[in-house]
Amino acid sequence: MSKNLAIENWLEAREPCEAPAGRLSDGALLGEWRVQAFLGAGLSAEVYRVTNVRFGQQGALKLLVDDTRGLKERFLTECDAIRFLSIRALPRFMDYGEHDGMPFYVMEYLLPLPDPMPKSEIPSFMNRVAKALQQLHDSGYIHRDLKPGNLLLRDNGEPVLIDLGLIKKRGVGVVDPIVRHGRGISMIDGKPVGVGTLDYAAPEQLLKGEATVQSDIFALGKICLTLYGGQPPHNIKTIIRRATRESPGDRFRSANEFAAAIRHRNYPRFAALAALVMAAACWAVFPLIRPQLAKVIMPMLNPPKQVISTVQKQNESDAAYFWRILSLARDGDVQAQIAVAEAYFYGRGTATNRVAAVHWYRSAAEAGESDAQASLALCCFRGWGCEKNNVEAAKWWSISANQGNLCAMSDLAFCYMNGFGVARDEALGFEWAIKAAERGNATAQTMVGECYLDGRGVEINVERGETWLYRAARQGNKRAQMLLRTR
Repeated sequence: MSKNLAIENWLEAREPCEAPAGRLSDGALLGEWRVQAFLGAGLSAEVYRVTNVRFGQQGALKLLVDDTRGLKERFLTECDAIRFLSIRALPRFMDYGEHDGMPFYVMEYLLPLPDPMPKSEIPSFMNRVAKALQQLHDSGYIHRDLKPGNLLLRDNGEPVLIDLGLIKKRGVGVVDPIVRHGRGISMIDGKPVGVGTLDYAAPEQLLKGEATVQSDIFALGKICLTLYGGQPPHNIKTIIRRATRESPGDRFRSANEFAAAIRHRNYPRFAALAALVMAAACWAVFPLIRPQLAKVIMPMLNPPKQVISTVQKQNESDAAYFWRILSLARDGDVQAQIAVAEAYFYGRGTATNRVAAVHWYRSAAEAGESDAQASLALCCFRGWGCEKNNVEAAKWWSISANQGNLCAMSDLAFCYMNGFGVARDEALGFEWAIKAAERGNATAQTMVGECYLDGRGVEINVERGETWLYRAARQGNKRAQMLLRTR
């Protein structure tokens, strides 16, 4: 079955169940968008599948139909969030207008989740949802209304977060360019109320109208539980239990941490301990094999100092390699310090410990290693293993970028474009992006393409913008590929 035919069959199956029908008839024209089908209605708005009469692009049009009780303010907040937060976790904004005095906006056309979702696919899907949520958190916002109905899919299976009417700026006393009213709680009829959906909102949201990153993580756990029909396997149940604990401080610290738990759900955490216990038993029971055991165990516990290579040897276990490079790192070998930092960060040969990873990244960064500087900056930016600090992140990216590190150049450009850790300067951001783009960095090429298309830091030049997007797309950059498909 072709993809388009599958979409049409889904629409045909869904439309008879929608009651009442939408206010707009098929064929109605709103600006350049012609209504093709009614998709559904929510608390205050109706959604339609539409087609652009000039370019043939498909989209989803959301029309406000109830502007009372503060609902119009929520609608405009959602529109602004999609329009100004240019991240893949959110739908691509396409247009805005009014119809009979009511605002509407058009976003990219997305697909619903499979119902039911095959259980074998749920862990991978939740990992991708958590990563998408992390993008939103890294942009400085929390969703506050995550639930299965607010998750849609691109045609490549990538999850997208929708329904952003309750989005909230993280932190206290910050200026919010999207949620312009700046309230930390929701208002209905001029009174503060709890926010979110009953089955998915965290206790602090429902009782006090308060929300943090951990409130969104609570919703992740509830979504996972729902997808399993309330009966998750044991290894997933443990993750859900932690994500949905009553106290926010007892939950996962970030969406990335939730994603890591999902990915490593089957990791034999106690395999190394079990091996040592068995070895100890053999040591006591079988004296004749002690010399052979000593040859295996002792190098792991006391790696030889004379080995200077930081490259993992063939047939060398991850644990043995970790202990060997840890000794080198302590002796001041910068490359070994980077390798140890990565081992701690990804849990290779040792338990995952991002605090320790940051320690070793910092040691190598202060010694002048540009890759370590770029990695340390990312940890500071995302709050991995240390307190989130955009200013320090921008400082290390700047140092690394000035040494010619392409990834650091691209990340520093992003900081200047968005004012993260530095004063917002789109022209300077474009300068750093074009430097990295001209040297082949696909992320920077995509950024340059978007700058030319949107006029950020440079005059609008559609031809140049598309040329840079094509360069990035040929290198496999998914964002560039998506932007080209939707143009």
